[in-house]
Amino acid sequence: MKRFLLVALMCLPLLATAQTKVKETDVPKSVLLSLEKTYESYKVKTWYQAPGQYIAEFVTDGQNGRCYFTANGDWQYSSFPVALEECPTMMNTYFVNNYPGYRIKSTEYVEEMSGDNYYRMIIVKKGLGSTDCEMIFDTRGKLQRSTAPDPDVVKKDYYTHSNPEDVSSDEETSKTKKSNKKRSKPVEDVPEIEAFEPSQAIAANFAKRYPATRLSAGPDWYERSGDECVAYYANNQKNKFEAVYSMSEEKLIKTGKVLAKDRYTSAIIKYLNEKFKGEKYRVEKMVVYEYDAKFRGPDGKKPKPYTYVVVSQKASGHTLKYTRMEFDNTGKFTGLLAQPLDPRDVQ
Repeated sequence: MKRFLLVALMCLPLLATAQTKVKETDVPKSVLLSLEKTYESYKVKTWYQAPGQYIAEFVTDGQNGRCYFTANGDWQYSSFPVALEECPTMMNTYFVNNYPGYRIKSTEYVEEMSGDNYYRMIIVKKGLGSTDCEMIFDTRGKLQRSTAPDPDVVKKDYYTHSNPEDVSSDEETSKTKKSNKKRSKPVEDVPEIEAFEPSQAIAANFAKRYPATRLSAGPDWYERSGDECVAYYANNQKNKFEAVYSMSEEKLIKTGKVLAKDRYTSAIIKYLNEKFKGEKYRVEKMVVYEYDAKFRGPDGKKPKPYTYVVVSQKASGHTLKYTRMEFDNTGKFTGLLAQPLDPRDVQ
């Protein structure tokens, strides 16, 4: 475990260290031999040299990665960029539940000689000039170490920013105030909308799949947490859809169809009626997501469709409380999400 923490602490400085591209003939034989012992099959794309270190940008078992060695040829660790969907679900759940207003810059899987393998997530607060924060998770997705701010502070600041009228005066003061102004509209827990433009490759892929002549609205693009962006659009029959892309791979991940009220899944409605028995609620959104034919999960198989549901309830004051849930393809409840997926989540 000590070695695990040591290597984790080394990751950030190493990435920031100046690296110079070098020829393989300039790499010490001890480093080349160490790489051969570490991986049975591989192909080096580029070699780099940093102070006291050699780095191989390589491919093994179809995965791109980087392998780090000391100048003496000792293998330190290897890192492999991975899509958020390939990481343990617990990782994304922890991020979504604790860091509203932040986005995920990158996720990677790290292997080291001792076998203390782990996942590394880099997050940053939305906006200019924000500092990167590192979170280390074990292979099950449980947080081990973090340089990010305290989650309670983050959530409190986010709520204060999103609901200024709720913290501007205390309850006793509000009782004594008299006003003839109209009652303010409920405040929705959706993040501040930021302008977003997809990459040319993603925009071209979307245009090829969904030509403008087949659309009655959209696409409206938004950035989601993690490595995703989404296009909201409607076809000529006025049916609403969501196309979710991976920004790093510039590929379609899944497409969601927004269900009309008369098409809601009966098993899910039955679950909601039982969960909110005796309470008033409203289904704001029910979306059935299906993965692209070419998309494969960590097990190499195409994931099954699932349904995403947003339910609203009136809360104290002038606020709306949202409950976000996911259900499998049979309508069975599988989990909760505490934060909106993106600025258009309930709109």
